[in-house]
Amino acid sequence: MDHRDPVTAITHTDAEPILVTVRPGLHITPTCFRVGGRHYELHSLRNLETRQSAHDPLTRQSAILAAVGLLGLALLARYMHPAGIAATGAVLCGLAVVALTSAHRRPRHQQLWAVYKGHDIQLFSSDDNWLFGAVDRQLRRSMTESRLGSTTVPRPVTPLPAVPHPSLVHPSKMYPVT
Repeated sequence: MDHRDPVTAITHTDAEPILVTVRPGLHITPTCFRVGGRHYELHSLRNLETRQSAHDPLTRQSAILAAVGLLGLALLARYMHPAGIAATGAVLCGLAVVALTSAHRRPRHQQLWAVYKGHDIQLFSSDDNWLFGAVDRQLRRSMTESRLGSTTVPRPVTPLPAVPHPSLVHPSKMYPVT
């Protein structure tokens, strides 16, 4: 029985056609998903799901401080001088700006998780929504095709238009009929 780590236990020696290369080191082939040096066989992946990581610590802590400060200001405002209320409000506004800016510049990472050979494993993580969506869609499509077989749908034959395109009837393209 093989007791090695299921992620590193797979080695591919034969060249396999790559369906999609999303970026260098990130390949999806008909039988496996490759991320860097890790290879995951598609037929062994189950329960593919997306998750989001926790917020960045700066975002989380500044938002908590702003919320606690706002609660404290609401409870203690009647005992404070107007200048103290204004100063506390300015500090709370600063914390809110830090929290919103941090949330925008340090977005949460989206993660792809799956059960691989009985182990819950994080397959991929990215903070780029476009990249994550492309990997997620192609991986799901490849997993479906590996289970059901290739389901390529033939492209429909487009009929010739009844009226030719205007660029084809330009005088320079017309030839005398003999």
